[in-house]
Amino acid sequence: MPMRIKRRKKTDTINLYNIDPETKAYMIEVSLEDYSELFNGWDASPLRRKDLEPELIDYLEQAATEIPKDENVELVFYLPQNMKDPDKESKSLAGIRNNFKFVIFLINKTLRLNYRQLAAYIMLSILFLIGAYVFRNIGGEYALFVSIMVEGLFIGGWFLLWEAFSLFFFESHETRLRKKLYQKMLSSNIYFKDTLAKELETTKTEAKEDAKLF
Repeated sequence: MPMRIKRRKKTDTINLYNIDPETKAYMIEVSLEDYSELFNGWDASPLRRKDLEPELIDYLEQAATEIPKDENVELVFYLPQNMKDPDKESKSLAGIRNNFKFVIFLINKTLRLNYRQLAAYIMLSILFLIGAYVFRNIGGEYALFVSIMVEGLFIGGWFLLWEAFSLFFFESHETRLRKKLYQKMLSSNIYFKDTLAKELETTKTEAKEDAKLF
């Protein structure tokens, strides 16, 4: 089943996610102990080609859906200073973007399949309904058989038409929204920052909130 994408009020989103003061983009923040936590531990591929950790993918998708679609996002990963490694960081960035590109590729494949099914449903629906109208006036000794066949053609035709409607307006719509979500994350800025920076930022935010109370 495609993931349902729900809208959230902007005021609620502001309380959930920090905003980069320079770019004004919403920050999806993730704390890590090591670069390896980004990727599936069962995948033995090089970093650039590793699959992302499923829990991380779920979190990024959920977070991205909660941010208004007309707002920019940034992905910020926090690491202890002693774990910072420029080479691993570069490879991890490539791995993250390659994963996003691969998901978009799979979504496009699903959409193409959906559109082929949609065309087949519509063509069969038209054929069934035309057949029902053509045969409905045939009588004679086969009247009962023809009547049953016509009813079946009518039911089948309208059923296929509903399937086409559902596929285009529900399933494919959700899939298209998911594609836009991944395109948005693919084009977003991705940063690796020191965990200390996150702690300082949290302290500043808490100080501002405390100041508002007094």
